[in-house]
Amino acid sequence: MFPCADAFVIKLDPAGDVVFATYFGGNGNETGASAICVDASGNVYLAGTTGPNTVGQPAIFPVTPGAAFTNLVGGGFVAKLNSSGTALIYSTLLPVNPPALARQRAVAMAIDAAGEAYIASTNTGTLPFPTTPGAFQSTLPAFPNGSGVVAKLNASGSALVYATYLSGNGLTIPQGIAIDAAGDAFVAGFTQAADFPVTLGAFLAGYFPSAQYMEFVTKLNPKGTGLVYSTFLGATLNYVSDVKVDAQGGAYVSAQDGAELSSGGYLSHLSADGSALLYSTYIPTVTAMDLALDSAGSAFVAGASGMAVLTASPGAFQSGLVGVTGNVIAAKFTSDGQFAGGTYAYVAPAAGAGPLIALAPSGAMILAEGAPEMTVISIFPWLTAQNAASGAASTVAPGEIVTLRGHGLGPATAAVAADQAPAYQLGGTQVTFGGIAAPVFSAQSQQVTVQAPWEIAGQTSTEVVVAYNGGPPAGTSASAPVVVATAAPGIFAVANSDWTLNSPSNPAKVGSFITIYGTGGGLTNPVGTTGGLWPLTSALATLTLPVTVSIGGTNAVVLYAGSAPTLESGYFQINVALPSGLQASSAANLVVTVGDSSGVAVPISNQ
Repeated sequence: MFPCADAFVIKLDPAGDVVFATYFGGNGNETGASAICVDASGNVYLAGTTGPNTVGQPAIFPVTPGAAFTNLVGGGFVAKLNSSGTALIYSTLLPVNPPALARQRAVAMAIDAAGEAYIASTNTGTLPFPTTPGAFQSTLPAFPNGSGVVAKLNASGSALVYATYLSGNGLTIPQGIAIDAAGDAFVAGFTQAADFPVTLGAFLAGYFPSAQYMEFVTKLNPKGTGLVYSTFLGATLNYVSDVKVDAQGGAYVSAQDGAELSSGGYLSHLSADGSALLYSTYIPTVTAMDLALDSAGSAFVAGASGMAVLTASPGAFQSGLVGVTGNVIAAKFTSDGQFAGGTYAYVAPAAGAGPLIALAPSGAMILAEGAPEMTVISIFPWLTAQNAASGAASTVAPGEIVTLRGHGLGPATAAVAADQAPAYQLGGTQVTFGGIAAPVFSAQSQQVTVQAPWEIAGQTSTEVVVAYNGGPPAGTSASAPVVVATAAPGIFAVANSDWTLNSPSNPAKVGSFITIYGTGGGLTNPVGTTGGLWPLTSALATLTLPVTVSIGGTNAVVLYAGSAPTLESGYFQINVALPSGLQASSAANLVVTVGDSSGVAVPISNQ
């Protein structure tokens, strides 16, 4: 039998061990690297293309009963696997037929909270694309050999919610799609159509006459019936581009520029109405950049590079190239476009079309390269601040106990402060936040734990600096900007009413109370002392922001929220009564919210 390519899905745990691995395909050629998404329940959505079945053989591509499209020959597909990778929830074909360009994302996909899938791809005209009534562009453009299409698939995979063309009279290749909370779809890609639809007041309305391709960004309304805005962005090459959207509705786009390859790529941040660039910056000498965005609006890009053109940040994972192939440049930019970190990383012996990237809640960056074989690495690329309790990385609150991850931050063997007495220099390591000294609990080469000074309250951002052995020239130092939040709660431990630790073998009793110990609760009244202990007095410090605690989805009664007497001032203590009627569970999710900041859920046991 003629050998055909199959897609595959692999889930790795944080240590890089395989949780599950499965092939996905039939007896045609499948490409599953186009798009993959995971929902809150751990279900996996896979999108790609499938070719005609092997000559003389019946088609065996796995399509589920009731799927939206079941009888297509070739084209695209969307499939949803359960969280264990053992069964299909649905699998449907798609009436798209992308052209065989060397560098493209054949099917782009995003999912919303309801499990509906948004698709962007290209139709060459060999398959009819069934647009829906009222669609923005319901008829095939006069140029049929490569028209952009956008569609929304319902949560069961049984029907299209909407489907529209998005094209002019020229080759149009959507490459990325993102959605906002309202269901608007942001589509980015490249086109050769000078009459590609742009809107009044767009940032760039004209096609550059000398451009081989033009990058576009289009925002479709939630019903797919019209454009919120559509704009050209600049000249580009036919490399994979991507788009992400922040909570304010701003679109971030990565693409390759339209000049020589050595000119590199660019990262651009569009205003919410598509009328202006909030920032745009070149990324030196990379190909096929991928893009990720964190909750603070920081953008992360990575692409293959064979030239040492980046100045890596102090504390970076890798300071320079390794060999001549297989190297990746990764960079971080703050929400206002400032360079916040850069590193090299050696991913594979030979570079493919460029790496895919993802961000872990811990701040680690996962890089995956698919040629000549799949290689996946997880790194802390530069100085990264985490909540010491939850391990989550994004923002820092005044007084929070923070773990700083990076390279060259301290001694090879960990130095640990005695008892509860953090030092302002430990093992040769010193840390400051905005020039204010931070108490150090422990220090070693790749990890330093400190308390963020209470004095950073009221700021929106600050610079954290780690100096080892005095810093340059004799020692090393690393620095990074961090976003300062009013609160960033994380949970260290939960104790039952008898002060023993809660666990499946030691559950809390119905009708009792529990005590939560954490950090990142924000300001207290009175304010804590940086590096000091909470006193054991009758007048305890209390958290100034409102506190809510949910257990198993039900709000608990908060009895106390404030200082943790005799512990270091970075800790908070919250006492809550277990909700009445709470179902017995060995893993009920407990979530602490302080102000408008919610922490990572932790499981508790009750009976």
